[in-house]
This record gives sequence, C-alpha cells and structure tokens, in this order.
Amino acid sequence: MSWIGKILTFLVLIGVCVWAYFTVTLYVTRTNWKVRADAYEKAFKESEEARQKEFRDFQVSREALVRQVAVEKSQKEDLALGYDKIRAASTKTDEDYKKLLADFTDYDVKGDILDAAKKAALEESAATRLRNNKLEDDTVKLVLAKEAADRARLTAENDAKLARAIADENAKKVETLIAQVIELRQTGGGGGQATVVRSIEKVPAPLPENIRGTVLRDMQGDFVHISIGIDAGLEPGSRLDVYRETGNGQYLGTLVVTKSVYPKQAVAEFKPARGVALSQLRPDELPRKGDTVGYVGRPR
Repeated sequence: MSWIGKILTFLVLIGVCVWAYFTVTLYVTRTNWKVRADAYEKAFKESEEARQKEFRDFQVSREALVRQVAVEKSQKEDLALGYDKIRAASTKTDEDYKKLLADFTDYDVKGDILDAAKKAALEESAATRLRNNKLEDDTVKLVLAKEAADRARLTAENDAKLARAIADENAKKVETLIAQVIELRQTGGGGGQATVVRSIEKVPAPLPENIRGTVLRDMQGDFVHISIGIDAGLEPGSRLDVYRETGNGQYLGTLVVTKSVYPKQAVAEFKPARGVALSQLRPDELPRKGDTVGYVGRPR
C-alpha cells in the first residue's frame, strides 16, 4: 500500500472516530435532554400543585384574617365602649377623690382636735391616777394607823384589866390582912394565930404534869400575866417556874398564882431566883413577854 493509501486510510479512521464521537455525543445529549425534560415536567407539576396548595392556604388564611378583622373590629367597638365607661368611671373617681381629699382635710382638723382632747384627757387621767394613788396611800396609812391604834387600845385595855386585877388582888390581900390583924388582936395571939397562919399557908392542889405556858406581857410591879389558868389546873397559891429559853437559857424564878385566875389566863406574883429585892435585879433577870412558864412540882 502506498503512502497515499495509508494517509487516506488514516484520514478515514480519523473521520470514523469523529463520527463516532459526534454520534455518542448526540445520543448522550438527547438522553440528557429527555431526563431534564422529565425533571422539568415533574418539577412544574409539583410547583403547580404547591401553587394550588399555597393558593388554597392563602384563601383559608384570608378568610381567617377576615374573620379576625371582624373580631378585632368588634373588640375595638367593645373597647371603645369600655373606654367610655372607664373614662366616665375615672371622672367619677376623680370627683370621689376630690371629695375624699376634702373630707380627709376636714378629718385631719378634727383629728387634731381629737388629739388635743385625748391629750387633755390623758393628762387629766394621769392627775386623777396620782390623786387616786395618793388617796390609796393615805387610806393604807389610815388603815395601818387604825390597826396600830386598835392594837394600842387592846394593849391598853389588857394592861388596864391586868392593873385592875392586880389592884383587886392587892385590895383582897389588904382586906385579908386587916381581917387577920383584927382576929389576932381579938384572940390576943393565941390559938387564933395558928388558925390564921394555917389559912394563909393553905397548900393548893397538885398541878397536872407537863403544864406549860408563856408570859403574855412584860412584868408590871410584882406581878406577871401568864397564858394558862383554871383550865390548866391552876388555882390561887399554885407555883410555877419561869425561865427564858432564848440565848443560853436562864432560870428567872418562881411565880405564885394570885386570886386573879381565869379559865385561860392568870396573874402571878414573881419571886426572883436571887433572894434580893426586885429593884436590885438586872433587867434581864425580870420576866418579860415570851418567857416560858412551867410546873415546879414541889413547894418552894
């Protein structure tokens, strides 16, 4: 084969390759166009369906908005009516506020007047309380003074009774002694004297055991007022010990019951433990209120 044949063959081969390339390219292009056309058609249908759906949604939304506008319009009308009512109420409230403010100002003045009256009442109450306290204190003092006076009166009455009892006892002793002196003079100191001595030294009946009493008041003269009497077995001439239990204890002497003996009390003559006159005794050797009285048990 000549070089021209080879060249032509090569050219034919090149042409065949070019033709095959364009054929394939055409097929591919047609195929791609079909796919794209189908895709475009599908997309168009979907777009149309979406547009229809969107249109329907728009119609629904439009109807809802229309209804909402109607509702809002109705609410606006109601709000307008409410605003008119509120405005009228506000006007009335302003009037009421002005009235309340005027009343408050008036009440404030009245309150000042009431505060002044209250202050005056409190001051008067405080003054009255002070007067009442003073009157109560004076009343208490008067009651205490009355009680003290009553106690002093009772003490004076008791002292007077004791003094009268002592005076009566002394008078009886004087009468007895006068009678005895007369009898001695009449008998000339004979057997009648022994009779008088026996009558004077008559021994009283024995006292019960464990008899115990106290001195009711300080000693007056030679006599002591004690807290036991006939109910305890005492009789004129009964003898008792008197002693002081406070401190270290002290025996003071003997008490001889006089004729002034009563159911619960008696008057006794004091005979000191030291055989001296009463004027020579120290004050602490004399019986005083609160000292103890007990049964001697034997004559002294």
